[in-house]
Amino acid sequence: MQNEQEFYRCLVSDAAGRTLKKILEIIRDDTLSDEICFHKIEAIISLYEELGISTGSRHDFG
Repeated sequence: MQNEQEFYRCLVSDAAGRTLKKILEIIRDDTLSDEICFHKIEAIISLYEELGISTGSRHDFG
């Protein structure tokens, strides 16, 4: 039972990691327009920054 639980924990962790990686790729895609979902994009970028993960220059308004 312990091995099965560990398997599912790793499976979920791996899926979450792949999902976060894909979101980061979308954020870093300079061909997409921010105007469409600006507030949603802003929230996601802010979350990455809170986690210490750079999203590139798209959030550098300064």
